[in-house]
Amino acid sequence: MNLLKPIKISIRQKYWCKQKEVYMKLKNILIRTTAIVAIVFVAISCDNDFSSVGSEVIGGVNFNDNSYAAFPIAYSKTFEKVQTSNLPNNLLGVYNDPVYGSSTYSILAQVDPERFNPVYGKNPKLDSIVFDLPYFSRVTNSETDDNGVITNTYVLDSIYRNDSIKLSFYQSNFFLRDFEASDSGERKIYYSDEIDENVQMSAEGVLLKEIPAFLPSSKEITLTTPDGEDEDTNPDVQRLAPRLRFVLRPAEGDGSSMQNDQELIDHFTALFLDKEGDAEFSNSNNFRNFFRGIYIKAESMLDTPNDGNLVFFGIGDASITLNYSFDTDKMDEDDEDDDGDTTEIIRDQGSLALNFANNIVNGIEKGNNFITIPEPDIENGDEDLFLKGGEGSYAVIDLFSRYVEVDSDGDFIVDENGNPIFIENPSEEEKVKTELDFIKSRDWLINDASIKLYINQNKVEGGDTEPERIYIFNQETGQVLADYLSDLQQGIPGVLSHLERITRGSDDQGEFYKIRLTRHIINVLNEDINNAKLGIAVSQDVNIIANARGSTSAASTDEELIPFSSITSHEGTILYGNTENVPEAKRLKLDIFYTESKK
Repeated sequence: MNLLKPIKISIRQKYWCKQKEVYMKLKNILIRTTAIVAIVFVAISCDNDFSSVGSEVIGGVNFNDNSYAAFPIAYSKTFEKVQTSNLPNNLLGVYNDPVYGSSTYSILAQVDPERFNPVYGKNPKLDSIVFDLPYFSRVTNSETDDNGVITNTYVLDSIYRNDSIKLSFYQSNFFLRDFEASDSGERKIYYSDEIDENVQMSAEGVLLKEIPAFLPSSKEITLTTPDGEDEDTNPDVQRLAPRLRFVLRPAEGDGSSMQNDQELIDHFTALFLDKEGDAEFSNSNNFRNFFRGIYIKAESMLDTPNDGNLVFFGIGDASITLNYSFDTDKMDEDDEDDDGDTTEIIRDQGSLALNFANNIVNGIEKGNNFITIPEPDIENGDEDLFLKGGEGSYAVIDLFSRYVEVDSDGDFIVDENGNPIFIENPSEEEKVKTELDFIKSRDWLINDASIKLYINQNKVEGGDTEPERIYIFNQETGQVLADYLSDLQQGIPGVLSHLERITRGSDDQGEFYKIRLTRHIINVLNEDINNAKLGIAVSQDVNIIANARGSTSAASTDEELIPFSSITSHEGTILYGNTENVPEAKRLKLDIFYTESKK
């Protein structure tokens, strides 16, 4: 459905067009100038994109700008498991949210070789295995020394908290299927709770590396290799942006060197170099069944059981590279290695990269200190709205659904301010008309509509642990709202008109989020779209609008939509809801600004 299609003629628009006929009749009795002004105004008033005219008097008709406050029903929806296969980005580590508690993120992933049927050459020897996982970072300063060497200073963009954690890297023995075990042919979806104890036993195959106290570093990595084929004789230097990187090397000499990974080198030699030409390397299906992937397990330290650090990264940029050497057809006749032997065979180098691909699953395990979110009151709404990324929760907003009082003729009964009177706990006989019916009957021209969601500062620790953005979507379809698309069409960066950033006070504590819903409300009132319930979630990146699946019960097969950008977010907050226990100034409400004629 095109949410931005021209607004169809509604009752209120017919009203404005009817005024045109009145003005045309006045044309014969008013002076020519007045008639021209009236015609121009009517042309504007029939335009779909109506603009406010305030209290101006034109052609004897008065117009007022006014506002209406709607108080939606709002409650929280909590998920026990969420889809974490094939996320746009991944999380690794331990994060202790000051509001919600601790969560541990591990990764179970398949890898594919950069090429199939690899040829390693004559007498190949595995020289090293390099694991490489770049962080998201940016350069803040560059310095050039007298030799023209550039050194960069970096800052890490997506590292949260700064306590050490334990990381363990395994060759996994657990097979990640592409399709469901049934004959449905459906793509297999993996969830946040699937890396349980049983899976871990299978995933913890050969231990490749253990980092007992891992803490990400922002330092540039410098790699020095012997001089290549350039003119100078200095060693070649390669500089890399910050990353998690480790190298497995064979024993040197008598094997007494500090780094001795000979068993792993022998293991990978048998897995890869010794199987050149075998069917396991002929295609991706055969390879994934043979080499089932990598399991990266994160754990908190014993002395800080709920604390740690969390890395947000793109696993598509990560790799495992096997560096090997092999014999060429040339002899070292010029003794290029200065060892006095001119009869030895020159060896060359090659590499085979294993890239993370296909099934990549983020396991999420809640800590013992993770809070229990109260059961929602779907009928009346809640005092607090719990928004938590990952295996968390989001808020549901139900607009205009409350029933209002009508008389025996079905006409609305209003208070002294002209607002509808709501029915608390209506009987079936009283469920005649809703707030939506009331607003439709008013013939308003909507100029602006927005909702403010105030943060419960009594329960939220302010500062950099608060989500910078929240995201609203159609809960039934998962689609963004028309205002989101309108921002894109108008070229507004970051959808900042529709989804404003958090508003903070002078103490840097978050005060509220504001979401503009003008186009959405117009479409609902014009019946261009259904008045579906809306979901509001924290978002790691509001530009990601794809949806995943989640279940409110670990045993449930009923699935609901949840934004991917919420699953990849680690942050959480608590917003005020709609009940009378909420301070009136911070109670959840939708402000509608409109223009109407004086009657």
